[in-house]
Amino acid sequence: MERKMTYITKASAIMALACWFYLPLPAQDSMAVNQVFSLDYDEHQPIMGPDGKLFFTLAYHPDNQNGINDPGDIWYAAEKTGGFDSPRRLPQLSTPYYDLLIGFIHPDTLLVYHQNLQNRQVIQSYYRTGSEWLRGEAQDLPGFKINGDHFSARLHAGGSLMVMSMDSFGTYGNEDIYVAFRQGKAWSRPLNLGAAINTSQQELSPFLSADTRTLYFSTNARGGEKSMGVYFSQREGEGWNEWSLPRRLNLPAMEGFDLYYFPDPTGERAFFTNTQTSDGYGNILLLGDFKAEALVAEVDEVLPAVVEEAEMPDLSREKDETETETAVQDAEPMENRVSFDQLDRGEAVILDQLLFQRGSSILADSAGMAQLEDLATYLLSRPETVISVDGHTDNYGSARLNERLSLERAQMIRDFLVEKGVDFEQIRVNGWGGRRPIATNRNAAGREKNRRVEINVLNQP
Repeated sequence: MERKMTYITKASAIMALACWFYLPLPAQDSMAVNQVFSLDYDEHQPIMGPDGKLFFTLAYHPDNQNGINDPGDIWYAAEKTGGFDSPRRLPQLSTPYYDLLIGFIHPDTLLVYHQNLQNRQVIQSYYRTGSEWLRGEAQDLPGFKINGDHFSARLHAGGSLMVMSMDSFGTYGNEDIYVAFRQGKAWSRPLNLGAAINTSQQELSPFLSADTRTLYFSTNARGGEKSMGVYFSQREGEGWNEWSLPRRLNLPAMEGFDLYYFPDPTGERAFFTNTQTSDGYGNILLLGDFKAEALVAEVDEVLPAVVEEAEMPDLSREKDETETETAVQDAEPMENRVSFDQLDRGEAVILDQLLFQRGSSILADSAGMAQLEDLATYLLSRPETVISVDGHTDNYGSARLNERLSLERAQMIRDFLVEKGVDFEQIRVNGWGGRRPIATNRNAAGREKNRRVEINVLNQP
């Protein structure tokens, strides 16, 4: 698949047909499928506003601010019996560049992403006065930077968080899905949802259910019948890095990509965009009289070429756990506890209590936190000591992603120590991935030992 996706390519400047009612499409699997608009342009990110209007981004339309060269202005249409009124452009929310409505904080306040507003990428607030939308404040998201061609995001119904798709810091490759939390007028740093959701391929157009437990998104990483299909996953626990295995929604069998799926909370229907019609450009479709549970397909296989999750279990794991005691002894068990006094003698110390959540830099339990507290105490008592924090993994999965994961874990430890008062200059970090094993990778016990964080002293005061 080309890096710049076809659904954002410029469309023909043929005038749209003046027909705005639902246009029935061939029924698939007894589902009522309707095309919402008859437009010869690229439509995406449908959002039902609190006033019952349907908002969306429309690209390369001659009435856009930059005409047929404009990659996306914000339009809306009021719903009526049997369809929608003729769409209208919202000039107050649009620029000559790509614009995307993210959602409503409340009926009179909304957020818009502008690809280029005063020469920067920005998520901008707007508030309504009468029939006009006036520009408010730019939203402060620490570390917000989009490196690729695609960005999409949706504000959660409560306005307190948003999910977004972008190629940015910490990505597993191409676009990943992140979550950010509103903190007054500012936002938290976007958090990558982890390897259960994200892959080295593209994860696009996320939507989070009202109870925040179900995530819908599109991806081209999981095989199946669609090159870009809609999947859903359920959040496990209270954190944001543990998700169930994504399952595909069995949407109508249409060619092209399926994107921007969301179930309308006002009734038993759902909207999504498909690129089959309009010469391959996105059209907004509506599923009527549907139930989400009826759309669930079998679990697709993740394409082997893109399975690059660090530290993933392999298919021989069941065999590993039943191997003979002799084979398991290839990797000697780690010490139950370490003493940081070993560092004074120039010896490396393995942080043996650290256990990370799979594929992430988040600690799995409090034991590791206690050991980091001990390390901070050690360094605070020796302000002249400089250490290196070296992250290591086993050799399963992508070497590149393993190196990045090991570095992220080392950086997390440095951040923790600095928060405890340790001087930043006392700490160096390295991510070696699986390049420096200390045991075999042929069995589970050896791989467990290779997944480690080592501390080394770089100087002797």
